[in-house]
Amino acid sequence: MDCGGVFVKYVLFIFNILFVICGILLIIFGSLMVSTIKDFSGVGETFTANSVAIIILVLGCIVFLVAFMGCCGAIRESSCALTSYSVVMLVLLVSQLALIIYVWVDHVQIQQSLEKIVQTIWDQRKTDALLMDTLQRSFKCCGLNGFADYILTYPASCCDSPSNGTCALTQVMTRSSCLKAVDSFWDTNVSIIKYAGLGVTAVELVAFIFACCLANQTRNSQRRQNY
Repeated sequence: MDCGGVFVKYVLFIFNILFVICGILLIIFGSLMVSTIKDFSGVGETFTANSVAIIILVLGCIVFLVAFMGCCGAIRESSCALTSYSVVMLVLLVSQLALIIYVWVDHVQIQQSLEKIVQTIWDQRKTDALLMDTLQRSFKCCGLNGFADYILTYPASCCDSPSNGTCALTQVMTRSSCLKAVDSFWDTNVSIIKYAGLGVTAVELVAFIFACCLANQTRNSQRRQNY
């Protein structure tokens, strides 16, 4: 293999090491989103909001496995492994673009689904207080539109150090409304999904091109050795 082939080989190997790290980060990020939303699985609208987190988690696992296969194919100079890696990488690249476009186009709809979840939990608080308490502890919030929704008695989930099962006014005044907290949670995560996803997709495109070049060069080298 000439100098260009060796360069492509090790650049591809380094790219896939980065992909392994990206896959691990996607798994962690998706797991955190799933764990945050799963406590509200009893609410019907949760599926729409939770589907994005599950897709991210699954993509993270796929990226990790594909990147590992790419590392092995590049180091062993296996044209079969590199070709398989290229095909899977192309499918993964298209899937990630589809996810990013979906989030980009429908992020308002997903946010509205999250707000419906919060509204439903608030409406059901008298029959199922556990969900509202879980929401308020998870997002460090108090009330649907603010602590004033509780009038005079504030539940223990509205503060970190309740006294006799309730919170004092001074403890809840710093808490934002749960609607605002959930909106802020989604705004932060949707930016990460869109821009980090585009960055990863661009790197995957370069890796796909390099893998195709290396697979082709490896096949040519094998043919020359057979003659």
